[in-house]
Amino acid sequence: MGKGVMLVALLAIASSAQAQSWQVGTAPTFLTGSYGADSHTDIFYTPITAKRLFKDGDVTVVVPYLCVTGETGVTIVGDSAIRTGSTGAIGTRDVAAARPARGSTTTPSAVPAAPTVQRQCGLGDVVLRGRYYLLDERTWFPTIAVRAHIKAPTADADRGLGTGRPDEGIGLEVTRSIGGGLSAMADGGYTVIGRPEGVEFNRPWWYDVGLGQDLARGAVNVSVFLEEYQAIVPGLPDARDVLAALTLKGRGWQAQVAAQFGASEGAAERGLTVGITRRF
Repeated sequence: MGKGVMLVALLAIASSAQAQSWQVGTAPTFLTGSYGADSHTDIFYTPITAKRLFKDGDVTVVVPYLCVTGETGVTIVGDSAIRTGSTGAIGTRDVAAARPARGSTTTPSAVPAAPTVQRQCGLGDVVLRGRYYLLDERTWFPTIAVRAHIKAPTADADRGLGTGRPDEGIGLEVTRSIGGGLSAMADGGYTVIGRPEGVEFNRPWWYDVGLGQDLARGAVNVSVFLEEYQAIVPGLPDARDVLAALTLKGRGWQAQVAAQFGASEGAAERGLTVGITRRF
């Protein structure tokens, strides 16, 4: 664990002596796409989250269960699907053989095996996230928060449910009210991906920018984001998508429906998330 990530996590935990509330929930997500390959991979990701909210930040634990179905070599990293191979077995171990599946590691006389559809399900990687607010919005200044996450390699790497290595990342969130219930939002950062032996990974950056509109006195929010994530495998296309979400809030409950539309070869072509949380 990097010292910066550890510091941010500790600051988030110690940001207030008196906790304000807990929030628990789930947000099942279905994604489908080719991720730059010739065949589709379907991913069903179901995280259970527990968040402790403090005066100046929050800490969240995410425990996911997921299923990956398809021919494409896709590895789940945190809560994102990343193409690491081309076709055949699903898993991180595809990287060494599949990355150059663009050229091919087989001899010209070899007859390639017909691709088969595989389905792998199981526990995903457990993630701890922390956020600490550095500045609250006032006059011309926006709300600024620093965030960090640590991933424990609890998923089975041989089945493509994770990399089998811990990750850590850090980022920054900026939010500014524009007026009339409209807000502008942006965040970004980078992640240090744990590398399996013999595999080359980037330290991918990511960002998203968006607008959110409160309606019905804040009980309803409609938001749209443009997101981009650098591919963790050098030479593969970055993931870029558009996310639209509808959120309903009331009496401690929050429900959300979000649709995702891919805007690059490295992203899922489409996705759907339906989530619900309860604060107490």
